Amino acid sequence: MKFEAVLFDFDGTLADSNDLINRSHLSVLEEYFPGVYTVDSVRKFNGPSLDEVYGTLNWEEKDTMITKYRTYNALYHDEMIRLFNGVAEQLRVLKDQGVQLAVVSTKRNDVLWKGIRLLGLEGMFDVVIGGEDYTHYKPHPEPIYRAMAELNCLHEKTMMVGDNFHDIEAAKNAGVAGVFVGWSQKTREEIAPYEPDYIVETMEELTNLVLAPSTVMQ
Repeated sequence: MKFEAVLFDFDGTLADSNDLINRSHLSVLEEYFPGVYTVDSVRKFNGPSLDEVYGTLNWEEKDTMITKYRTYNALYHDEMIRLFNGVAEQLRVLKDQGVQLAVVSTKRNDVLWKGIRLLGLEGMFDVVIGGEDYTHYKPHPEPIYRAMAELNCLHEKTMMVGDNFHDIEAAKNAGVAGVFVGWSQKTREEIAPYEPDYIVETMEELTNLVLAPSTVMQ
């Protein structure tokens, strides 16, 4: 097979939590910046860490804003999160073929695990890396390095799959393939400057990419 380890971002990649995240941000920003943001315009905050988002917008109120975000998010989490099409089925195909699977997320560990369990993905991943397992957030390569160290996988046989430029840049910085998912809220035009190695439109297409025969150099 072409790849032996697949690292997935969680929100917006495996879990369709986009509307939950957007509305969680909007609930906070409407209080601090009334009338400035819409559900569509806050989608740019889906990807970066909460520290980065709110530290940039209002450093003095950052911690309070993060608490408000998490309170709203927790309240509506279970009713607003679901899997993207084909995720469960194709993860099972990859796992049955012996591919190592991991989650590499900026999400707080307890909330990340809550989502994994709620969506029926518990036991699917060899490694789960949350935001409390490293010091530097994506696009720094540290989260990817952490997962790779636990998987003991080779750079040339590893891919990072995500819905945001942070995932693609982190992959490049770590020296692994970066894969952008076509079901992201981000458009192809928005991701193009970051030059992902691959773009896939479905989970089945991703599976075919992973399991494709390796190219042997003569």
